[in-house]
Amino acid sequence: MDIIENNPDDELIPLALRLFRSTYTGDEITEYKGFVKNGNNSRKGTLAKGLLKVDAAIYEENPLVFLDSVASEYTKKIPAEQALYKKALYQLMVQSDRAGAKVTRHRMETDFPESAYLTDLTLLLSDSLAGKNTPVNHGLGKSNPETVNTVVYEYNLYNNYPNPFNPETVIKFSLKEKSSVTLTVYNITGQKVAELATGEMEKGMYEKRFNGISHSSGVYIFRLEAQSLESSDKYTKTVKAMLLK
Repeated sequence: MDIIENNPDDELIPLALRLFRSTYTGDEITEYKGFVKNGNNSRKGTLAKGLLKVDAAIYEENPLVFLDSVASEYTKKIPAEQALYKKALYQLMVQSDRAGAKVTRHRMETDFPESAYLTDLTLLLSDSLAGKNTPVNHGLGKSNPETVNTVVYEYNLYNNYPNPFNPETVIKFSLKEKSSVTLTVYNITGQKVAELATGEMEKGMYEKRFNGISHSSGVYIFRLEAQSLESSDKYTKTVKAMLLK
């Protein structure tokens, strides 16, 4: 809190905010919402204030308009980069607006040509993944052969969207090589609540949906484990999601 409120342009702000978010449980989301919207003392125009605004976008009536306002206020600064990335994800994964997401990605590339987020967006928006208007391969099975030949993949587990969610969220992952894969969901106590994917899968991009309608509010953990069947490569990653009812 000292860094966020008293040193709001410190280079540690992104890390401080990430740690700060993790102190809130699912039952305390109302308090967190109040903090990011109007309960913090960070000065207007600072790095901390901008990133908190990006966090607040999901609670706004029109997240896209709000994220645009943040991007304009913080032109070519970190909050603008985060705002444009989240806008593109929202357009693609919530609105299924690929054209709009591509426009946002182009804007992001213009202002932040070295951004690490561009790689994710390039892969998610690749036309070669479109195949009959289907952006990714749903479920198990082989990817489109055309996709395999034209796209270079890496192992990756992407953050789910939307997050927080109620009751459903989408999580995407990519495989560098044909692999033995499990994608599992755990609750905050470590209990397995769902297995979204298991078995051998070809290289490519995949998406899975998790429906929490029968589960209680709280933090859930998605864990991807992939063992390459073509090399010794092994990949493991977890991401956290919050179910709010």
